[in-house]
Amino acid sequence: MDATAPPEDFYTGLPIFRDFTEVMDPKLFTPLPGDWVVGVADVVQSTKAIAENRYKAVNMAGAAVIVAVTNAMAGRDSPFVFGGDGASFAVSPDDLELARDALAATARWVQDDLDLVMRVALVPVTAVRAQGLDIRVARFAPSPNLSYAMFSGGGLGWAEAAMKRGEFAVPIAPPGSQPDLSGLYPRLIWK
Repeated sequence: MDATAPPEDFYTGLPIFRDFTEVMDPKLFTPLPGDWVVGVADVVQSTKAIAENRYKAVNMAGAAVIVAVTNAMAGRDSPFVFGGDGASFAVSPDDLELARDALAATARWVQDDLDLVMRVALVPVTAVRAQGLDIRVARFAPSPNLSYAMFSGGGLGWAEAAMKRGEFAVPIAPPGSQPDLSGLYPRLIWK
């Protein structure tokens, strides 16, 4: 797959691999297009919240990021990974504002409904590559109807660390803002 493919075709056009033992094969991974952006989200003090038996709320916050961004993009496929207390994803420049609004609204929802604080950031791929790192993606499909994004190159870890340092932050949406969490089930509040 050519990294210069149209944004809507980049991820869906990646070849699929089915043998998980190949996950370390660098030939399966394609660099994200240079004008793409990586979104990262993380629940602040998630370890403390989990120790307080709030693991469901922490997991719900991470899942909400994926649902809100996917819904904002009208279901277009883009690579994402769930991190338990957060999530990471990549979007084309065409979807940047949709992703920004979804992240900001999700951070607000997490604060208001789950009583947690969520950091969110959008990191340009160019900023990652300026550090001498890369973000490469592959699609693993354990079955014909299901595929997962796999990332490599060290760039995603750098983006998460930059977010935790306060870089590339997306400001939280104003009070009353709500992300589209259609499909997130159950929508319960754990406080």
